[in-house]
Amino acid sequence: MKTSLHLTTHIAWLRRVALSLMAALAAGLLVFVAARGVSGALIFIEHQELLRSAAAALRNGIEGLPTADLRAARLRAEQSAAMHTQIGLLLAFIAAAITAAGSYLWLEQRAAQNA
Repeated sequence: MKTSLHLTTHIAWLRRVALSLMAALAAGLLVFVAARGVSGALIFIEHQELLRSAAAALRNGIEGLPTADLRAARLRAEQSAAMHTQIGLLLAFIAAAITAAGSYLWLEQRAAQNA
C-alpha cells in the first residue's frame, strides 16, 4: 500500500514537472517569435544601407564601385542579423527559465493546498 502511494506521488510530481517544461517551451517559443519579428523589422531598416550602396554602385557603373563599399555593408548586415538572433535566443531562454520555475512553484503550491 505504501508503494502504491509513493508511486502515485512520484507520477504526480513528474506530471507537474512535465507541465512546467511545456509551459516553459511555449513561453520561450512565443518570446523568440516576438523577438524575431522585432529584429526582422530592425534588420530590414539596416539593410536599407546595403540597398542604397548597391543602387549607387549600379547607377555609377564601374566608376562607382570603389566608392561603394558593398562588402563592408554586407558584413555589417550579416553581423547585425547574427546578433539579433543571439539576442532573441537569449531572451527566449530567460523567459523559458522564469516560466519553468514559476509554473513549477505554482503547481507545487496547488498540490500542497489540495493535499
